[in-house]
Amino acid sequence: MKKFLIIFTALLVALPVVAETSPFENLNQYFNYLPNAVHKNWTPYKSEKDYEVTVQFRVKKNGEITEPTIVNSTEEKANTSVLEAVKMGSPYKPLPDKYPSESVNTQVILQYRK
Repeated sequence: MKKFLIIFTALLVALPVVAETSPFENLNQYFNYLPNAVHKNWTPYKSEKDYEVTVQFRVKKNGEITEPTIVNSTEEKANTSVLEAVKMGSPYKPLPDKYPSESVNTQVILQYRK
């Protein structure tokens, strides 16, 4: 039996930015969406014990993120995987259209249970 290795590559092309309409009516809906969006990109550090990492970052109106920072961690070795998960998801869906500010600061907690 032959085994095949499939390699995917991506070509990044600069396209004009088009304003996207937010599917969210308010920030509560957005803050319900965001942790799940980050979690989907997370490959947890495998540990012998449970741990929790809190990451803080700013979400711009268009869904781009800036300034991801670990603010609390019970497993330092997991910090890199959490930061990568946040960065991989960017840009996220845009903030609600009716939200008046250009960005919002938020925190997401990721927990690993053995």
